[in-house]
Amino acid sequence: MSLAGQTALVTGGSKGIGRAICLALAKEGANIIIASRNESEIKETMDKLKEMGSKSLAIQADVRSEEDVRRLISMTIDKCGKLDILINNAGVAYKRRLEETTLEEYEKIIDTNLKGVFLCTKYAIPYIRESKNGKIINISSVGGLHGLPEFSVYCASKFGVNGITESIASELEGEIKVYAVCPGAVDTDMYRSLFSNRPSLKPEHIAEKVLELASPDSKVTSGKIIEIQAPPVPQL
Repeated sequence: MSLAGQTALVTGGSKGIGRAICLALAKEGANIIIASRNESEIKETMDKLKEMGSKSLAIQADVRSEEDVRRLISMTIDKCGKLDILINNAGVAYKRRLEETTLEEYEKIIDTNLKGVFLCTKYAIPYIRESKNGKIINISSVGGLHGLPEFSVYCASKFGVNGITESIASELEGEIKVYAVCPGAVDTDMYRSLFSNRPSLKPEHIAEKVLELASPDSKVTSGKIIEIQAPPVPQL
């Protein structure tokens, strides 16, 4: 497998699943564009990529902002000349009963998790269409497959991501392959801020699946919604 010479844009790429995806794609030779709102966390990921000898670029951008997203895509093309792979990974969550959820929290979740996917995909499509290995991979959640108590708005956003994935896969059939990856509980800062336990599924497990889908050799049918759960515990 090789992604040498390809350019991958990863939103929310500064930590957790996003960082693991950046490192996995860079290991296979991809040029990495990291988009994140947090400048200090971007630097930490950039340092790791530079240690690997990866050609990479950090762009501070808020996927909720159309202006930021247009600038993000424009800078990617200006600096790299092309865009082959888009990973829509940026996301937020709050653990709230519905009646306790504020409108501000609702808007932040929907605007980041769903509107962000819409905006990044909309403005990236014309450039990814020119690639021989055009891929759009949306990081969704098992919360986009099953409603979870105290996560109604988060689940609504991720159900929406899965719906967009299936719809645009049909719209772009034969041009760009589109997938959604739905992890279960993953050991990330966001998960640990919401729950007390530490799950066995790691960001690297998600990155492995993304790398498989991003590969030019991938045979996975476009439009697939792929659930990833923790690996089974070996029986003694």
